[in-house]
Amino acid sequence: MADDSSLAVLKEILNWTRAASFRSVKTLLEEALPDRKSRAAFQMLDGTKSFDQVRVTCKLSPNVIVALAQKCVAMGLMEVREDKKRARLFNLDDFDLDAPENEIDGRGK
Repeated sequence: MADDSSLAVLKEILNWTRAASFRSVKTLLEEALPDRKSRAAFQMLDGTKSFDQVRVTCKLSPNVIVALAQKCVAMGLMEVREDKKRARLFNLDDFDLDAPENEIDGRGK
């Protein structure tokens, strides 16, 4: 069937693209998210949480969280969904750029 073979080809292209882009995406993430708070906020912005929830958890000002989301959308690291929520396109764990919650609220390092 043509659909099955097309899907297999698209999956193969996706895998190669993912592998070829790994370093450049990681560099973009490091540039856009230089500290633990910004990384935690990015990770929380998965399309299910409000800016206010992320802001309170990460102890960021409203202006900082909006600016971070706008920057990430502009850099291609987030998307704006139909419901106007921002959603990250990458999981930081995949790039070893974690932001443990206990470090954000002061209980960690």
